[in-house]
Amino acid sequence: MIRRLRQHTELINRGGARPSAQGEITLPAGARVGDFRVVTVDNREVTRDDLREGMLVAFFSPRCPSCEEQKPAFVRYASGLSGGRDDVMAVLLGSPEELGGLREELSGVAQIVIEADVDGDMSKAYGLGGYPAFCLMGQDGVLAVTGFRVDVLPGSVAR
Repeated sequence: MIRRLRQHTELINRGGARPSAQGEITLPAGARVGDFRVVTVDNREVTRDDLREGMLVAFFSPRCPSCEEQKPAFVRYASGLSGGRDDVMAVLLGSPEELGGLREELSGVAQIVIEADVDGDMSKAYGLGGYPAFCLMGQDGVLAVTGFRVDVLPGSVAR
């Protein structure tokens, strides 16, 4: 069991667990997000009905090297959205103790939701299969764009 966990970790760290296409990390563009009900760290209840067109939803884990690589581009992109923090949600996967630094880094640009793992309400509603994941919302809870890199989002500039 431990050997398999080490092999899995090694694959993730080498990027071998990445999907072959941008949209495979979540439900595909054009799919409707499932129902969910979560509470942000600011004590705000959020459901699928609260998702608006143009809203950005991202999924991060503190144990994910790719998340760390994509974080600066995410912060730049989120900072440029006209609705500001109200149009951005960051779902952080892990324990509150291990998420402290990540939560602090992203709370200036995003509303924060904490889920223990991919079995959380938002993760399941988005069909999360890995992270990082970036989802730009369309109308009526439908995904307009999905991917595991920020540069898939419209108007992003890879740096």
